[in-house]
Amino acid sequence: MRILIVSHLWPRTDWQHLGVFVSEQVAALKKRCDVTVVVPVDRTIRRDELTIKEIFAGLPGHKRRINPDLLPVEDIVPLALPFRSKPLRNQFAAAAAINLSNSLQQLQEYKFDIVHAHTVFPDGLACALWLQDRPVPLVVTGHGSDVHSASSGVRNALKPLFKRADALVPVSTFLGECLIDYGADRERIHPIPNGFTAEQFRGVDDSNRKAGRVVFLGRLDDVKRVDLLIRALSHCPENITLEIAGDGAKRREYEALAKRFGLERRVHFCGRIMREQIPGFLASASLMCLVSRKEGWPTVIFESLACGTPVLATAVGGIPEAIEDDRLGRTVSADISAEDLSTEIQSALGKEWDRQYMIEYAFQNSWDEITGRLMTLHSDLITARSNHTDALI
Repeated sequence: MRILIVSHLWPRTDWQHLGVFVSEQVAALKKRCDVTVVVPVDRTIRRDELTIKEIFAGLPGHKRRINPDLLPVEDIVPLALPFRSKPLRNQFAAAAAINLSNSLQQLQEYKFDIVHAHTVFPDGLACALWLQDRPVPLVVTGHGSDVHSASSGVRNALKPLFKRADALVPVSTFLGECLIDYGADRERIHPIPNGFTAEQFRGVDDSNRKAGRVVFLGRLDDVKRVDLLIRALSHCPENITLEIAGDGAKRREYEALAKRFGLERRVHFCGRIMREQIPGFLASASLMCLVSRKEGWPTVIFESLACGTPVLATAVGGIPEAIEDDRLGRTVSADISAEDLSTEIQSALGKEWDRQYMIEYAFQNSWDEITGRLMTLHSDLITARSNHTDALI
């Protein structure tokens, strides 16, 4: 089977976590079939790249983004595909997708059995336009914000995608219902979650696990709400600490907040950590917290459980599906107060957890398991397309 993967989300030297769930899936697929990866790169200047500081410096951020050093996976070297969308591309989504579709025409000479696009927009919609008159099956995965936070401009442009895609693969049932609300045919919805690289987490050393240590791993932005965790910690006993791994636009604000509450010695900002450091980081904790406003299917939940570390998370997106029983952790309301979150943290830290149960559950969601489901779907779609083509002859 020859698969073309189209995804603007892909790890690069200066952002190794970007789209890692796509690259890990590709690595798992490569064990079973032939895979080619194309990474669309939008060369349009973004608003956040036009600050006075950036302009006087010669737009280094923009130049770095449009000339990415894409990381290879196994022996797969991803192909960067430049295109130009439009300013305000989320408002003028159709025009942006058409431009990317035109760039995809460069791939006409290649032969693929199936095309799998990651994210509904721009990649999925552009592939739908590109393949409009070609008999190649199209699969589109919706990962999270590309679905639940899609602008009205994007949602209004999705009709060609819903018409052309052979299968829409949301990473959670929740995202599948969002796509149906936008106009997708329920029969084309095939929820398949993201997996995780289980090999990296086998036999993790948890001898450094600390009682009272709470950890967070992710972006420091408004969606992840690390400020709520810091406020909750201010209501916890002094033996409870918070380790924050990740970076983002809100880091300085969160550091200032921790200082304002006098928590400098109990809140540690680790910055971005390398992929190989993640198992040790999660295994050193007694609890992993994720209090996002919105989510798709957070891989970090399964990475934490694979380390025997329970999860306390808000009941948003696919999280209630991931934490399916109270032996894995707890879910709380998205509008929980800092005081109530503090109570939940202390309760979770005081519970005796069956760590082996968590580990066994997590490994049921490894990429090997998930890839098997994807390969079955791909094969079924190729067969169905072939039969349909034969019937027209």
